[in-house]
Amino acid sequence: MAQGSLRMDAGACLVSEEMAQYFLTVDGQPGTYILGDASASSVRAPQVDRNRIFRARLGGDTTDQGIERLLLPFRRAAVPVTWYVDSCSRPNDLATRLVSHGLELRYFWTGMAHPLDGSAGAEEAPSDITVVEAVSADEREQWMHVVLEGFGLTQFHDLESLLTGTGVLSGRWHRLMALQDGTPVGGALLFAGDGVAGLHWLGVPQMFRKRGVGILLSREALARAARMGYSHLVLQANPDVVQLYIRLGFDSVGDIAVFDWRPGIGALTVEPD
Repeated sequence: MAQGSLRMDAGACLVSEEMAQYFLTVDGQPGTYILGDASASSVRAPQVDRNRIFRARLGGDTTDQGIERLLLPFRRAAVPVTWYVDSCSRPNDLATRLVSHGLELRYFWTGMAHPLDGSAGAEEAPSDITVVEAVSADEREQWMHVVLEGFGLTQFHDLESLLTGTGVLSGRWHRLMALQDGTPVGGALLFAGDGVAGLHWLGVPQMFRKRGVGILLSREALARAARMGYSHLVLQANPDVVQLYIRLGFDSVGDIAVFDWRPGIGALTVEPD
């Protein structure tokens, strides 16, 4: 039992670290405000719906002061912020403390990890769909459109430049696009972090679902991450797709609680030094 718990803790921290690296890459662009130290990170992005606080490891005696210090830039600017609490967050009662500071629990994700040992579950994969990496500007635009359609986010035009331009120079974003007879039918993002790889933005438009597109994209991400030398591929799943990823060989390694603070909720209780 202790050995299993250790593996789960290690997996949860892999998910936490990948999430932090991804957030800093996708939101830490020129013009953003980044506050970071040894205990936590936060990003204030140009798009206020993507303000985030994450990777919080706060000291027990100074937790409340640390919470207020991290919230201060968002409260002063009167912009909302989302705070992620995972199994590696500290102290253990951080979620309860956030509620007392005016944050609201919105929903849970499930952290999941897949060992890259050659196995990818027993799901059937389609034979008439191929997966390519969207590299050129035209390909990245096709990928962006199919992903946004898959998520029902086509009206969010501010996401278009983010999805087409992020990670091109760094090489950290590998845009996987599923094609059927030359038509894009789904897409996913393989994020190449430092020491850990992550799967994001796996989207399949409604008209192309139940064809195994998501399975093929997931397997391609696993294969590519293994070829890159990673030991695990991790992701943050919403409850609706957890069972699908379990069938593909992913292990559940802990919940991620997602809290929101919005202007007008809560008040400053600690003045900064």
